[in-house]
Amino acid sequence: MDAMNLTSALDDDDRRVLAAARARIDEQTARLRNLVPCVLDMSLREATLAAAHGHTLDDKIELFRLAKDFGFTDFGLPNVFDFPSVADQFLDYLLEKGIDLDQFLMTFAVEPTEEGAPLPMTPAARRAAEIGIANVILLIEIRPATLAKIGRSHDQALGDIERYVSHYRDALPKESDRRGRIFVRIADAYDGFDEDPEFVLRVFKLLGALPITGILFEDVRGSRFTFETGELVRLMRAYSPPPRKILVHPHSGNGMEDAATIEAVLAGADGVWAGFTPQAAQGAHGSSMMFLTNLMRARNRHVEEGFRCRTLAQTAEAMWQIQDRHGIPPNQPVVGARAYRYVDEYFEQTDQPCDLNPQSIGREPGYQVTPAWAPANVIGKRLAELGHGPEVAQNRKLLTTMRMLINRSQMDGRHVPFDQPEELAKLLEQAREHLRGTNLEVEEPDPAAALTLRYR
Repeated sequence: MDAMNLTSALDDDDRRVLAAARARIDEQTARLRNLVPCVLDMSLREATLAAAHGHTLDDKIELFRLAKDFGFTDFGLPNVFDFPSVADQFLDYLLEKGIDLDQFLMTFAVEPTEEGAPLPMTPAARRAAEIGIANVILLIEIRPATLAKIGRSHDQALGDIERYVSHYRDALPKESDRRGRIFVRIADAYDGFDEDPEFVLRVFKLLGALPITGILFEDVRGSRFTFETGELVRLMRAYSPPPRKILVHPHSGNGMEDAATIEAVLAGADGVWAGFTPQAAQGAHGSSMMFLTNLMRARNRHVEEGFRCRTLAQTAEAMWQIQDRHGIPPNQPVVGARAYRYVDEYFEQTDQPCDLNPQSIGREPGYQVTPAWAPANVIGKRLAELGHGPEVAQNRKLLTTMRMLINRSQMDGRHVPFDQPEELAKLLEQAREHLRGTNLEVEEPDPAAALTLRYR
């Protein structure tokens, strides 16, 4: 055996390392593939903060319709204030139309309480009681620095949580799949954990003992690493085993928002409480659109059974128009116009593991000629899309000549949008003319040299 083979030959230890790596990948992929995703849709609420144009009643109605049509069944309501707002108009609309209120959850803050005294009634709490909202989200803040500002000790804060949960457990209908649900939303779990991890664990332990439906938590600033999210989920899950729900909501300050939702699920979370599209309070957040499509990459059948996935891109486009008053940016992952406009054969998403068939979300794949690159096979496929037959689209000499002329224009300092049909048609004629006037010989590459073909 030569020296190279001696160096690279595998022994039993190597195979054990390989087997362990494959087992971890298989185990985590199976978790994503088999998860029945739980999504609390916040499309009515989350982008309210980020919408530069605001939301009218018509906007709220349309967001609800789009989310409902896509397949969501539970919806977080927008904030209710001390003064009339579009949120009040939307609640009036629900009552006027006789829309089932059991699909909605109202959020209000847990405020300081006195044992034996009535709970403080916020505008949201009053409105929920008035119209019969039977599912609530109790927002708690547990960061010691915050508690100190409002003069609450750790024990007082725990007492506030317990009294609120007990009150609503008694006030709401008996818990079922649709009514009487109580979620506790932790606004500052990460900061609290930095300051006093033992107190945060006391909170998790208390929540595990209280009669709630689940826990919602978020990375408010979007500054945390994915492994921090995973560890917090594991701690919560230690005290709140299934079927209790744990849903996450990471923001995008550090660009890890969609990875964080996957990390959370692998650690034991059930899903997300999020808007369908990424627009969120500060920049963006880990959207349910991205979460669900990532589960689809793991071949999760529950997603396609539970949601109208072939309308995903259409739904996203409509919501983008409401939130930003413009279409989806072309380079937006998954749903952007260029997401499946392939510029090289190596980017094509087919049936490879973790690929997403664009047609499964309502997108048609295609090809784009990007002048500084433009491999011959992409030029040919783009020409085929525009109706040219194989005598053009598979003519290697012609395609290579077109590529040469594209690069010549770049060398001349010109920016020509060659992907546009009219420009590509002109380029094709120029290439034909060039070939008529020269004896250019194009060497046919070895079919086995697929890796180097892009560079020729």
